[in-house]
Amino acid sequence: MISALVLAVVALLVFLFGGLWSASLLAIGTGAMVWEWREMVVGQGQGLRAPGVLMIAAAALAVIVADLWMPVAGFAVLAIGTAIGAVLERASLRFVVTGTLYIGAAMICIEALRNDFRFGFLAVLWLVLVVIAVDVGGYFGGRVFGGPKLWPRVSPKKTWAGLIGSVVCAQLIGLIFALAVGLSYPAEVALMSALVALVAVGGDLIESSAKRFFGVKDSSRLMPGHGGILDRLDGLMAAALVVAAVSFVRGQSIFLW
Repeated sequence: MISALVLAVVALLVFLFGGLWSASLLAIGTGAMVWEWREMVVGQGQGLRAPGVLMIAAAALAVIVADLWMPVAGFAVLAIGTAIGAVLERASLRFVVTGTLYIGAAMICIEALRNDFRFGFLAVLWLVLVVIAVDVGGYFGGRVFGGPKLWPRVSPKKTWAGLIGSVVCAQLIGLIFALAVGLSYPAEVALMSALVALVAVGGDLIESSAKRFFGVKDSSRLMPGHGGILDRLDGLMAAALVVAAVSFVRGQSIFLW
């Protein structure tokens, strides 16, 4: 609880300032998660050689570049750095590259959402609150109602009742948030929150399946009591990718309709 509270307060202040502050925090998180992913794939304690350092640095730098110029430039740095590292990489290449690109792209999307001059901070705050609601709703839905498992081979504790609880809680938080900050379309925001809930649960299941595949319990021990950063941000990254994609396709913030 203490480590989660400290991280939450720091993240809130940093994202409130935005710009290079949020980009730097996201870059640090990106580098840490790419390192965690490589440790899961290649094997813990194997050491970090030049290809790994290059991929980690490229993914972190991509977020900074995306903030200073534009997301497209960040994606270019991510792709080029990962490609060069992939040429030198020899162990579990397809998993290492896929994970690096996924993590880097998701964190660039979070920074892109924050850089919206009108709704940037609100968009990131909404996204984080909805993902937290997914965890809370899923926990209580599963504990209170139980029932059939969602995907027992990958996540033995997740149930269909928990999934429904996640969606309902996310919708409720989305609606309350929209009304509290005076958004013009609270019903639409609540509907989008339900979509985010489904995507966040999917992101969590993807990471859980990866950990089972590679035979690890936690992505790392960087966060006391929580495992790794990747364990905490798996749902948020998946949700950020979808929200950023929807915003890009629509050509405007998800808070505008």
